[in-house]
Amino acid sequence: MKNTKLIMIEGIPGSGKSTTAQLISNILQSMEYKHKWWYEEEQGHPVYVYDDYKTMQKIINDLSSGNYQKVIELALKRWNEFVAGAQSSSEIIIVDSCLFGYLTWSLFPFGASKQEIMQYVKDVERIIKPLNPQIIYFYQRDIEAALKKICTRRGKDTEENFVRSATQSPYGKSKGLVGFKGMVTYWEDYRSIIDKSFQDLECSKMAIDNTDENWSDYGREISAFLGINEVNESSMIEQNFHHLVGTYVAGEKDILYCSIQIHSGNLIADGLPHVWKKSLLIPKSLNAFDIQSLPFQVRFVEEEDNILRMHLTGPTLLNGSVDYVFSKKM
Repeated sequence: MKNTKLIMIEGIPGSGKSTTAQLISNILQSMEYKHKWWYEEEQGHPVYVYDDYKTMQKIINDLSSGNYQKVIELALKRWNEFVAGAQSSSEIIIVDSCLFGYLTWSLFPFGASKQEIMQYVKDVERIIKPLNPQIIYFYQRDIEAALKKICTRRGKDTEENFVRSATQSPYGKSKGLVGFKGMVTYWEDYRSIIDKSFQDLECSKMAIDNTDENWSDYGREISAFLGINEVNESSMIEQNFHHLVGTYVAGEKDILYCSIQIHSGNLIADGLPHVWKKSLLIPKSLNAFDIQSLPFQVRFVEEEDNILRMHLTGPTLLNGSVDYVFSKKM
């Protein structure tokens, strides 16, 4: 294992950042390394300058007013505090979307200049240098195709949200960006900045063109880069899952139901709160699973009333807690 306190995974939305962070976390856990994966939407994130959507709005207000330097100064202060804490800890920290994502995703749409954004990245690199950061950067040959793929995978709402946030941003409006094509142009323009920022990084780094989605190959490359062992997940035979398949109903009135199905030998969850549609469940034991790409766990328990219940748990997110119980319909 490389001597590092910080592993960072970067790329545009849908690049596979959180999936990779989860993979690395699982590997470090199997190797008994003390570590923490900070999911990008997790409340209490150590490098964010906001704690929830209310305090996030204050930052947005400053950016809308053109107070980029005020926000950048707050962010750099937080980075310094993070590094001081990480140096005194024995944990390895894994973060996704924190160097090129996070603040740059906010600076860019509000019209900050390329020079301001790139200088911010350089300043962050200088601050985190004592942690010997390891940077993994995903990119795609065809951004339009990559964005179409992720929008299809996550559903129609994703495409509408992506298009709206890009084209209705101050940057999008200033460039007259419209529709899906405008959203693609937005991310192409943004990618040109972070591509150059990545090239200028002096820390340990690797870039992966993941256009072909050969994730087994990427996993081996990343493991070699970090000097860690690959995880050999023990596969469970399909019939072990059959008793879990079905429709589950939650007690919360705003959540009607979700379903658990088997596809190609894997359990798939559809309709879970805070979870993407048709998410893969990664088996940890016969009745306990991780949700792919998310720091959530699903546990199936047959309780005293002979009803099978599914417990969804995870860290508190910016938009609420993750703690639900579903009962399987008979």
